[in-house]
Amino acid sequence: MKKKWITMLSAVLTGAMIFGLTGCGGGEKTDDVAQGQTDNGKPSFVFVCTGQLGDKSFNDSANNGVTQIAESLGCETKVIEIGRDQTKWEPTFQDLAEEGKYDVIITNGSSSSEVIEKVSQEFPEQKFVMFDTEIEDGKYPNVYAISYKQNEGSYLAGALAALVTTSDMEYANGDKKIGFVGGSEHPIITDFLVGYIEGAKSIEPDIKVYVSYIGSWDDTAKGKETAIAQYNQGVDIIFPAAEQAGLGCVEAATEMNKYIIGVDSDQAMLFKGTDEAKANVILTSVLKEVGNSLVRMAEMEINGTVPYGAYESLGIQEGGTGIAVNEYYEKNVPEEIRTKVSEAQNKVGQGEVQITSALGEDQTKIQAIIDSVAP
Repeated sequence: MKKKWITMLSAVLTGAMIFGLTGCGGGEKTDDVAQGQTDNGKPSFVFVCTGQLGDKSFNDSANNGVTQIAESLGCETKVIEIGRDQTKWEPTFQDLAEEGKYDVIITNGSSSSEVIEKVSQEFPEQKFVMFDTEIEDGKYPNVYAISYKQNEGSYLAGALAALVTTSDMEYANGDKKIGFVGGSEHPIITDFLVGYIEGAKSIEPDIKVYVSYIGSWDDTAKGKETAIAQYNQGVDIIFPAAEQAGLGCVEAATEMNKYIIGVDSDQAMLFKGTDEAKANVILTSVLKEVGNSLVRMAEMEINGTVPYGAYESLGIQEGGTGIAVNEYYEKNVPEEIRTKVSEAQNKVGQGEVQITSALGEDQTKIQAIIDSVAP
């Protein structure tokens, strides 16, 4: 698709969803990243990032939530980056729990759930909150988990991609082609993919979806290479669910005059004012509102209503996922298409559309969905 085509048509949500994949990048740090200190009797929180910030995605969303907990709720907070070396994870959580300084320890459960489940049993008085994961109800009475229905937000992304692609016009075989790039194969990434496929097929039943995996969450060069390979096969819009490595896909789209759908955070707005070329290739982002879900948790902690021992799953209806509606979406996506995506969002939120989830579903069924759009 040529960028000028879509811009000529126009300069789904009624706003970005108010409540937000996995992993972080990079090396070990234990310094304060965002911190507020109070002595007002309110609970205190420490966010342990099993990686690093700066991904303009998942972890930055979580960190923004922790910042809001400090600034808006007046709670003491701290952020610790401990890297991907899993040998350091358990000792870090054990030390924090033994120290007992923070009422609640927060972390990304999609990568560290087994560690938290173990440490929570060693320190039953310490409260833990894991996001992007589930727990067995009642088994861990001092743990609260938050999961997100990323397949719902991805359904909207798939519908958008199918509506905007012009790949069938530019290539002789007439196939509509869209792309998906994952950081690595993981149940949550597959959940993104399945929702994306079903959304696209709701618009174009015969659409082809090119699926690639980078094999990394932080290798932006490999992410760029992977995206370029898909664009060279005729894809003109890609949805990367790959954390920091996905920023390489944005670079590829910018250089090749193609499009991207961002993930987790409102990525176009993160580039606004600093790199307008990148902001303009990101048509929208699938939001997993981790930050706002953490603020919601902190409010419940203040009120003593966090359902420890259980998990909650937040989708479109609960404000846990959706797509970003911003100036770039409104400028670059035609109004007719935005209306159709908004209609799809309403149907999903009202339960009129049931989207398959890769989490807990029979894998034969999931593979059949993926195979149904194979080029």
